[in-house]
Amino acid sequence: MAKRSDTPRTAVRQIALFQVPEVPKPYKKAVQVVHSKPRAPMSLVQRKVSNSWLKNAVQNKPDEEGWWSIRIADMATEIGFDSNNREYLRDSALELMRIVFEWDVVAVEGKRPKWKASVLFPDVEMTAEVVRYRISTQLRDQVLNPDMYAMIDMNVVAKFRRASSLALYEFCVRFERIGRTAEIPWESFRDMVLGESTEAKSYLEYKYFKQKVLKPSVAEVNSQADIQVELMETHEGRRIKNIWFTVHKPGPPQLEVVIDDERVMKLVGEMVNIGLLQSEAKRLTTQHQIEELSAAVAYVKRRMADKRAAPVENPAAYLRQALKNNWAIVDSPLANADAKKALPGRKASAADKLIEQYMAEQLKQAEGYFNELDPADQDALIQRYNAQQELPGLRIGAKPGKAAKTAYFTWVGLQTWGEPTQLQLLEFATEKLMG
Repeated sequence: MAKRSDTPRTAVRQIALFQVPEVPKPYKKAVQVVHSKPRAPMSLVQRKVSNSWLKNAVQNKPDEEGWWSIRIADMATEIGFDSNNREYLRDSALELMRIVFEWDVVAVEGKRPKWKASVLFPDVEMTAEVVRYRISTQLRDQVLNPDMYAMIDMNVVAKFRRASSLALYEFCVRFERIGRTAEIPWESFRDMVLGESTEAKSYLEYKYFKQKVLKPSVAEVNSQADIQVELMETHEGRRIKNIWFTVHKPGPPQLEVVIDDERVMKLVGEMVNIGLLQSEAKRLTTQHQIEELSAAVAYVKRRMADKRAAPVENPAAYLRQALKNNWAIVDSPLANADAKKALPGRKASAADKLIEQYMAEQLKQAEGYFNELDPADQDALIQRYNAQQELPGLRIGAKPGKAAKTAYFTWVGLQTWGEPTQLQLLEFATEKLMG
């Protein structure tokens, strides 16, 4: 559960608090592209560039003629291309026009609507500063509005040093929630990873493909990505026929929820309607008794419907407070009279120091809360923040500065837990003195 941090809203201060991890940069990559087979080898840079262009297309609108644009400097930063050899980057990007893909090759034979193949980027233009490109009309709708997709994090993409590792990561991450990938003939997976190339055909025996490609790729995915995968094999006699992978995301063990799924999902839906992110709502069901959550949700609904009381400006924050303070059980919200008695006779300098301590605690807790969210929820939260942030320098971009990170996590804290009361400030000060 995200604990309530007792921190008031104050001006963003330039203080060194903690090292903020990279902000996730996920996008939805259509499964037809993830499960494609290139008819030519794809280099690591080409796979990374392709992801950068697709992410840009998913998150931005094209011009009237269907062209997307991206600055070469931004693209290079996003894919982790730190070389000054821009000519190589340009040539790699242009070569993408010549690669034909067979789409959705993992689909079961007979269930695929039709066999499709095309280039992904049929038109590319480049200047010294900008790349312009168009997406195949055969896949454009699926790319922009995918019904089935893998959530690809560009921060992870940038870390890979093997093209086969990136291909393996994309194949596996889609199955993270299921726990295992589909089974696929090892020859088909070889061609997906290496392309229908001379290199791929050189691995006519599985044992060489496993030793030279699969094992190093699995090791790199497990060391660089936020998932852990394990190679599994299906035998036909003494011969390896199919391969598949187990997939899981490391994390703290979750408490088992001993209750039927329908009731849990209904409760999750009610919390999402109140304003919680889905991943947080699901996590709360592992940290609280279902009866406790149901009572807190019902309490917040009654409070929101009470016309005699002041409007609840942040229902999600109010629900978190209700859970923390057991309001649904004791039914005794903090009184304004108690709040007015808090922090009597404090000097301004002492109060300022206390506020800075609150800020430090709030930012740390906001960072922890943010890191526990799913990538899709993290991305949605960043977009909400950027939309309301009027100062460009404080928006979260590819490489946010210290001030932007501080402003962002301050905002996350206020959005998550709401405004603190003076009584809560007093409680925090008491904990510090007693500690």
